Amino acid sequence: MITTFYVTNIILLITIFFIITFMYGKAQRLNFQHFQLRRRFFISVFIMFAIYVLSTFNICSRNGTEQFATEPISFLYITFIIFTLFSAAYFGRNYHKKLFVWLFLLQYPVVLLLVHVFVLITGNYIKIYTLSSIFEDHRLIFAVFIARLVWIGIMISGYILMTGIIIDSYFYFRKNLTQLTTEKVLSMRRAEIIDIAIYLILFVWMMANNFLSSLLPRILTNIFMTIMIVRTYIIYRNFIRYSLELSKMNNVIHGRLEKLMGQHINNPFYTSNPTLEVVSEALGVDKNELRDYIYSELGTTLSAWTSEKRILYISQQLIKTDRMVSELALSCGYSNPPALNRAFKQRFGVTPSEFRAKNKV
Repeated sequence: MITTFYVTNIILLITIFFIITFMYGKAQRLNFQHFQLRRRFFISVFIMFAIYVLSTFNICSRNGTEQFATEPISFLYITFIIFTLFSAAYFGRNYHKKLFVWLFLLQYPVVLLLVHVFVLITGNYIKIYTLSSIFEDHRLIFAVFIARLVWIGIMISGYILMTGIIIDSYFYFRKNLTQLTTEKVLSMRRAEIIDIAIYLILFVWMMANNFLSSLLPRILTNIFMTIMIVRTYIIYRNFIRYSLELSKMNNVIHGRLEKLMGQHINNPFYTSNPTLEVVSEALGVDKNELRDYIYSELGTTLSAWTSEKRILYISQQLIKTDRMVSELALSCGYSNPPALNRAFKQRFGVTPSEFRAKNKV
């Protein structure tokens, strides 16, 4: 059993090293600000998690498996802090930007680590292999109940608090979720949320493992965590590939769009309320690629985008030509001049006639 535990630990460490290398290397190619934030948090979480896994190699001996081991508990707690603030940031909560949040959460594992190092150096550290040994060795009464169990109890309370932060941040995310996105982005977002939920369960279960004498739960956790890291790698590899392809396509669409904007005949932007199919056909691109472009590059909807193009076109026509407002309204897809007046005033704060009077040379 001990050999199996060591083997799964080593495999998990190799997997962690692999995804850190991936996040540090290929993932840098994406310049998306939100993705880079996730990338940096991922690297931090997995580096700290690797330190925790390394610390668990010391819990096994001929006497059994150590329980209430302060070193692994502290490292796992720090890992969970980073994971919690990363998850909150993903869901739109900026707790990671507040220094007092970091200090409040980190004080408990840091103090426990300092005490652990001190007791270890002085030779007073006592390993606990069974709960019955607490009552058999009088030295453990104070060490466990006063110094160790009480502090670990505080950290468990912190675990509960951080779990609540993640859940609260998720509901905040759901409340403020915009519908402006593509199916591929939605698919990845769902996968990421599932990942966060599974990692949360695994981190909670790993903390519980520190109070169990059996190695089997730890072995199973190592296996599940290895699978999860591989899943995370696949998700982000596909996302990076999709994003790079999208970036190339966006450049193509942008170039064709510039040419289309100079075309005043058979231009869907100026003649009607176009559909995605009509605009994509005019640009000569797939409608799904155009939808992705509108979301990733412009951050708006098709109707808002085309409306903005029409309004800007009309504003230029008002300055450069003497065309009547009613003519411009009908030629650009507005049912009547009052409809244009409302849209124009919402965009520029004045009516088309007032705009012409102020800007026409």
